[in-house]
Amino acid sequence: MPEESVSAEHHVVIIGAGITGLSCAHSLLTAAPHLRVTLLESQPTTGGVIRTSPFAGLPHVDEGSDAFLLRVPFAAQLANDVGLGSQLTSPSSGHASVWRNGLHRLPAGLLLGVPTQLSSLATSRLISPLGKLRAALDLVLPRTSTTSDSIGTYMRRRFGNEVHNMLIDPLVGSIYAADTDHFSLEMVPQLSALASSSRSVLLTARRMPKPTAEVAATPIFGAPLAGMGSLIKATQESVEKLGGTIRLDAHVSSVEPASSNGKYSVHFTANGASETLIANHVVVCSPAKHSAGFFAESAPQVSQLLAQSAHASVVMVALAVPKASLPPTASGSGYLVPKPEQRFITAVSFASQKWAHLNTTDSAILRVSLGRDAMPLHEHSDEELTSFVLADIKRHLLVDLEPTALRITRWKESFPQYRPHHVAHVEHLEKHLAEKMPQVLLAGASFRGIGVPSCVQQGVVSAQKIISSLQ
Repeated sequence: MPEESVSAEHHVVIIGAGITGLSCAHSLLTAAPHLRVTLLESQPTTGGVIRTSPFAGLPHVDEGSDAFLLRVPFAAQLANDVGLGSQLTSPSSGHASVWRNGLHRLPAGLLLGVPTQLSSLATSRLISPLGKLRAALDLVLPRTSTTSDSIGTYMRRRFGNEVHNMLIDPLVGSIYAADTDHFSLEMVPQLSALASSSRSVLLTARRMPKPTAEVAATPIFGAPLAGMGSLIKATQESVEKLGGTIRLDAHVSSVEPASSNGKYSVHFTANGASETLIANHVVVCSPAKHSAGFFAESAPQVSQLLAQSAHASVVMVALAVPKASLPPTASGSGYLVPKPEQRFITAVSFASQKWAHLNTTDSAILRVSLGRDAMPLHEHSDEELTSFVLADIKRHLLVDLEPTALRITRWKESFPQYRPHHVAHVEHLEKHLAEKMPQVLLAGASFRGIGVPSCVQQGVVSAQKIISSLQ
């Protein structure tokens, strides 16, 4: 596409049509309908790691994330904006367990696995008496430095290895597919706040204001009845209705200054042909490591910094089994497997117990997570993955399950890993990018948060920056 053929109107190109890119486009077009907005997506569908499909006679079973936080408003607000507000539901079963020679319910009063009530920890059979005594030392230990910016380093010093291995690491690890010994404390705001507020984590937690009865009664998580994929579909339809253009199977090769007029050339291939778009602003919402090549020629230092990013691969296996085949111990929303106990499975969700709308058939639906940072399993065959799942579940639940339906989804390099000092790394990266290409922005899970609300927020903030620059 020759540069002369491109319209002179203000053009924003967004690379990546996952939830971040879609929310950015939606925010831009809602606030400034006159803008020309184009999304370039390398995959044949939008949504990135959010996907919903039929399974075992049910029309909508998620293959990735199955919910978002309601108390962080950005995802819920987007759902409302695209017409899904009345279709949100929340889990019907809240309690979860940890497997350690059997299933143990999580103690009450945990904050991402960090104990905030010694009384509930004291009655838990998950932690040994010595482990409980070690955790109580947090009350008297001197302040622990946070300069390592490692969750594991900090929490092990406060509570000991057992509490960290059995509670903190499984809960944080299940969200981020992470090894918390190599994960940034600052990138988990709830834990960072506990660590930085005062000497003792337990005393800090005790002084935290208790939620009001109204807040305590509201659900923590929500999701559309038709699955998380329906949020993607509704946002995509809204973007297109507002005049945005979405190009699928569009593989970006480079982003570079177009000329001295402050515009940028975005080079990509689609349908076997090379094309170029000229943009006033570019928002890169694709994974950091995969985006490094965009800047290999135009901003080599930016490219090198992006290439340093780490991403973990996971596998999600959905199983349908007769309800009667699950033992009575398989209750609640599911269970986590701590690293010292892990062979393959990291977590199991009893999806048809967790979500009432999935509990409508004679089958129980399980969503099983395998793999994490430093334990990739996605290259194993379907047969091997199936055997891993069934063997681990037999070990955990003491039953031989015979699935009536099975679905395997591989999410290769899908979970960004926030290494210690990640915030400084991102700030350094953005500083170099601003020097070379000030109207190119970075947003998405690789940078400032992995959850759906955080990704939506980053998309919205990027849109606001662009709109502010035009005023």
